[in-house]
Amino acid sequence: MKNITILALLLLLVGCSQQGTADQKETVSEKEKVGTVNEDRVKEVVKETATKGEKESETEKPLPDLSQYETVKLEKKEESFEIEIEYPSFGYEPIDKLLAGEMQPQFENSQEAAKEIIEDPAYEEEGLGTKIKYSYNVSFNAPVVTDDFVSIYFDVYIYMGGVHGMEQSYAFNYDLKNNRLMNLEDVLSERGTTLQNVSKLVAEELINSDLFAEYRPDPVTFTYKEDVKKETEPTTTNYYAFSLTEDAIILYKQFYSLFPNSAGVVGVAVSWDKIDAATEEKKNDIVYQNDDHHFALRLPASWEGKYVVKEGDWNVAAEMSYDFQFMHNGKEICNIFSISVINTESADDTGPMNLIANHNGKSYVWNSIMEMPPELLEGGELQELEEEFARMVNEEVPEIMETFTFE
Repeated sequence: MKNITILALLLLLVGCSQQGTADQKETVSEKEKVGTVNEDRVKEVVKETATKGEKESETEKPLPDLSQYETVKLEKKEESFEIEIEYPSFGYEPIDKLLAGEMQPQFENSQEAAKEIIEDPAYEEEGLGTKIKYSYNVSFNAPVVTDDFVSIYFDVYIYMGGVHGMEQSYAFNYDLKNNRLMNLEDVLSERGTTLQNVSKLVAEELINSDLFAEYRPDPVTFTYKEDVKKETEPTTTNYYAFSLTEDAIILYKQFYSLFPNSAGVVGVAVSWDKIDAATEEKKNDIVYQNDDHHFALRLPASWEGKYVVKEGDWNVAAEMSYDFQFMHNGKEICNIFSISVINTESADDTGPMNLIANHNGKSYVWNSIMEMPPELLEGGELQELEEEFARMVNEEVPEIMETFTFE
């Protein structure tokens, strides 16, 4: 209960909305609320800027040199706590006003939160109060400034005793061309890609990049890959903080199941070249359309010539099953996965299958092959295909299920 109280009090630090989520209806986590940008202030600043522009000449005034900035430092030090917040000031009103409009209230709120935490008698038992100095620190990395945007990464460190403090993060990404903040959906949409594509690339970096080799087993285990998959699901909760460079997008997260707590917030950089290549590859996906039940799937282009779809009657609970069979050199080898249509929407009647959707009184479920076929195992006549087949079943089939849609 005490830890919950601490987190609740931390919410007093700022009362701002999340910086541009891809889905505003999704509940924002407590961590996401720290230091984010108030969108009402964005509208006010943009409106003021537009009004001023009408009064000025039609010739657009050049931007100041945004690579030159001053560091503003807000500081409050007392016997029992210290607050320190730093942020850049560019001499460019639209950006400076937004930053100041967030940092000043955060500075005031953090002092109130510190006093409430320290003065609470419940925390004497944990060594807080006057015994340990509470600290709240906000610092920033050197801003990335291009002709198109300004991107600033902020690191928040809160210490309330113990071996390690709590690290949080947020970022400020400003579109200079359109005079507005950019959210992740904006950035990816303009690049012609999706969060699903980018999240897969983040997972690949965690599995393959030398930067994270010290944190993963060698060779990489199935369990580690599964943990990566869970940590990198394409949700706004997982990708609430990002910053930009000319060559890459950096996505920040605390990977609890992958890295020790001491690692804090970790940034995973994915180059635009990789994103563009993956996006182009997605355009070559194979579209499977089922005319009987009017659903569609997208299969990787690499599956071309490696599968065939057959109708099956092996599932006695289903009115029909569609079996995607593995093919090699024109020969049918084994099942990859199946989609079954069950004439009920009751979850109790789907059996040990994975539910895809309920639609028009029917349940659509799927399952994949449970064991590796003998001919693909070591010593089998097709053992060289074992790794490829395992990837198809374990990695690509779940992704295919995410593309399931009704026509």
